[in-house]
Amino acid sequence: MMRAGGASRTQRSWWLPVVAAALSVGLVGARPAAASDVTPFTVSIPTVTGPIASTSTDFPFIALGFSVEPPVPDGYVEQEYFFSGTGTIYEYTPTGIQLVSPCPARATFGCTIPYATRMLVLRPIERNKFSGTVVIEPLDPSAGFDVAGVWDRSRDYFVRNGDVFVGWTSKSVAVNTLKVFNATRYAPLDWPYLPTSPGNNSGAYDGVTFDIAAQIGALFKGNGPGSPTRDLDVRRVFEAGFSQGGAFTFTQADIFHALARMPDGGPIYDGYVPVGTNGANNLNFGLTPAGALPGSDTRRQMQPRDVPVIHINTETEIFIGTLSPLGLAYRRPDSDALNDRYRLWEVAGSSNVSNDHQDEVLTRSLNLAELARITVADLSPSGCTHQQFIPGPAAGVPGVIDPNPFPFSNVENAAFADLTAWIGRAQTPPPHADPIEVTTTTTPSQIARDAFGNALGGVRTPFLDVPTATYVPFDTVAHTSAISGFCILSGYSIPFSETTLQSLYRNHGDYVSQVTHASNRLVHEGFWLRPDARAVHQQAVHSSVP
Repeated sequence: MMRAGGASRTQRSWWLPVVAAALSVGLVGARPAAASDVTPFTVSIPTVTGPIASTSTDFPFIALGFSVEPPVPDGYVEQEYFFSGTGTIYEYTPTGIQLVSPCPARATFGCTIPYATRMLVLRPIERNKFSGTVVIEPLDPSAGFDVAGVWDRSRDYFVRNGDVFVGWTSKSVAVNTLKVFNATRYAPLDWPYLPTSPGNNSGAYDGVTFDIAAQIGALFKGNGPGSPTRDLDVRRVFEAGFSQGGAFTFTQADIFHALARMPDGGPIYDGYVPVGTNGANNLNFGLTPAGALPGSDTRRQMQPRDVPVIHINTETEIFIGTLSPLGLAYRRPDSDALNDRYRLWEVAGSSNVSNDHQDEVLTRSLNLAELARITVADLSPSGCTHQQFIPGPAAGVPGVIDPNPFPFSNVENAAFADLTAWIGRAQTPPPHADPIEVTTTTTPSQIARDAFGNALGGVRTPFLDVPTATYVPFDTVAHTSAISGFCILSGYSIPFSETTLQSLYRNHGDYVSQVTHASNRLVHEGFWLRPDARAVHQQAVHSSVP
């Protein structure tokens, strides 16, 4: 990958064959490009080191089986690798993107810089158990440390399917946190971090995350000598991210997919699952004003590309979207066009921070305890209104379940299965879903709700159509704490009273029957998978409803 101003990024006559190939698959729009706009380029393969040896006292941050983290799933192994290369920082133009020009003085290392970060690779131990799918997640750095939001929700699906999962550290603040966690182990990592004040990063070098995402994708897609899966038959590579990682994934599909290509001109990623995001994010994290899209820019919506995208949002993103005039600008119609396969699923009742598997402790809390080298019991309270202000794992106040137990993961699992089918020989399209309903007669707009306070529209599940609780996709702050800023992302639920349940269901059998019928419908439509529907059925059978 050449440096800023090099012929690999701007238009040159010897790129005409590649541009023609891009046109043939509908990658280049009709509007004329500026002379400075980046055109399709071949992505460099990063240099890989590892696996990095681990012991009981020297192990990867958030790796399964160490510290307070849960064990590695049966039949799987997890290994850490370091990888390095060179990345460039970009900004938007009216017609595309360009290398940041001029490079601001505060980016003292320049706008094309070397980097070294890390990845965690979870793979089946037995080669014949591998599905052929590699799922790559830019780990969510929103808390200042790595959180595997996609893995946390869809881990059961990945394991039973035999997928390889790769999570990589996707922002300089998270690399800096790794160095704080274990300075010796992570000494080789290099991603300049420039805090402007305690807890705040200038973002001067975070824009290289998109080049890094392309390079790690090309590593596994090419599956050459340096790839951790070089002994496996990799048939498809997906990118999927959650929350801020979801915004990275959306932007990768929306902006960079058409530009960052394999040597044959083909795509690096075979599909994308951006989750929990309101659309494309700033390209250079505030380094230049041109890093953010103008309000009327069509790229706030997913643009055509030659691989499919299934965009999934929780109800939290809809709530946050109603607070801003452009908060729901990402919404667009579904499409089955070969150069614009796209689905948008908004899952009513779900929340950005949730407890899908009803674990004793949220993974994010485990990660925080590991980072601070404390026990889970010593975790500080979050300060959210509907959580008890006591140390230890989050727990709801009386009459409230918090964090939200809504299984958003069931829909996310189906998205990966549907994406695989969409690129398969039959190219089976996924189902369509209405958006969550929003009332625009108020300021700000509000999510439309039924008599029980649950959202209308969106992907419908038994949890809302055969309800036993009210699901709220956000919380407020009762006590300011180090992590109370995440309360707006944290959902909770309020179980119905026994009187309400008896008014809704004739008896327990009636409730179970309705849940089973609704679950079967979701499986038939393609929004749930059969194993998840069985689990929900068993949950209903063993419940005390009504």
